This record gives sequence, structure tokens and C-alpha cells, in this order.
Amino acid sequence: MLRSLAIGQGIIFLFIVINLFVPQEYYQIIMPAYFIVFMAFIFLSTMRRYKGGSDIKDIVSGKKVLTIKQDEAMNLQMKDQELISELKPLFKVSMTSIISLVLVLIWFYMIYPGLVRPHFNAAGGELIMRVVSFLVLYEIPAVISLTMQIGSRKLIKKYVNVLRSAEVYTTGIIGNPGFTLKFPIQGYSVRFCPTRNFVEFVKLEGGVEIIFRVYTSDAERLAEVISRYGKVRADKVA
Repeated sequence: MLRSLAIGQGIIFLFIVINLFVPQEYYQIIMPAYFIVFMAFIFLSTMRRYKGGSDIKDIVSGKKVLTIKQDEAMNLQMKDQELISELKPLFKVSMTSIISLVLVLIWFYMIYPGLVRPHFNAAGGELIMRVVSFLVLYEIPAVISLTMQIGSRKLIKKYVNVLRSAEVYTTGIIGNPGFTLKFPIQGYSVRFCPTRNFVEFVKLEGGVEIIFRVYTSDAERLAEVISRYGKVRADKVA
């Protein structure tokens, strides 16, 4: 969170500097550019937070042991009735992000130009007032985004990432989308559920349980392979 705040403030500082040296007629271009950059930063930081990390080249250098194809995983996933209830908090978080996006758009194109900016213009074009004006313009979206992130964290205690397919090597596992994990496994616990047909990799981050789950028709076999090559205990859950 602190790192994200620091990077966000750096983006704001950059755009304030740009605004100070660019003619006023280009402001309408800079505002959308800031919006795009800031939202892209939020998206990428979120994806990076929930992405398993390892070097794919190192993993594929090993011998392939097992493959879980997409058709198999997707069919079993659709039969898992409990998965729907597990994903409900994620839908709420998605709605929170959409609301945040709408509020930021309203601020940029309705509230700030008509209700806020005229007060700064009335004070003249002094440098300090211009800087304060741009601070208000760019900091409000940052505050909105941060508030929504903090609120969304209260809504979710478990983040389930369902992998569409997976390949297990003697050196690690590669899951689609965006999950790679080297062997021996460190920082993750492994659980498997034969009745629901899945194996999952679990880590705790900021009080949230981050789960990468792959569905397979033989969860016990996959768990055994992971335990053998990953040098980790796989716990059976109901």
C-alpha cells in the first residue's frame, strides 16, 4: 500500500509539472492522459499483487510430469456449486472499482471544471494558486481510489484465482492465467479437495488469503505430484 501511494504521488507530481509548463489550451488533453495513466497503474498494481511469481524459463527446463487441460478444468469448475458463493465477494469488489471509476469521471468532467476550478481562476494566475489548483484536481481521484481500496479490503478475506489450465514440471508449475511457481515451494501452502476436484496454492497477504486453484479429475494424484517435487505437504480439506 505504501509503495503504491508513493508511486501514485510521483505520478501526480509529474502531471502537475507538465501542467505548469504546457499551454492552457492543452489541459483538456492532459486530464484524460492522467486518468488513463492513473487507472492503468491501479490495474497493473492489482494484477501484480495477485500474480504468482517465478521465471517460466527455469520451470520449463525441467521434465513435464502432468498436464491439466482447459476443457477438464472448466467442466469441473462449472460443476462446483460452492465456487459461486466463494466468488461473490469478488463481484462486490469489482462493483466497488466500477463505482470508483464513475466517481473519478464525474470529478474530472463535471464537478472540478464547473464548481472548483473557477475559484482558483478568480484568485489570479499566481504560481502557488496554480499548483494548489492542480493538487486539488489530481489528489481527489487518488483519495477516491484509496478510499475504495480500503473499503474493498473489508469486503474480502479470500481471493480465489481459478486457473483455466496447468502444467506441472519437476521444477515447478505453470498455470493459466498468470501463475508460475518454482519448486521447492516457498511462501505457499497446498490444499486439495477430492470431493470438489481441485488443488490450490495459498498464501496470506495483508490479512487476505490469496488462492490459486486448479480443477482436475484426479486431485489426489495432482496433490501427490506437487508434494513430491515441490517438497511441501498437501493438506486434504473437505
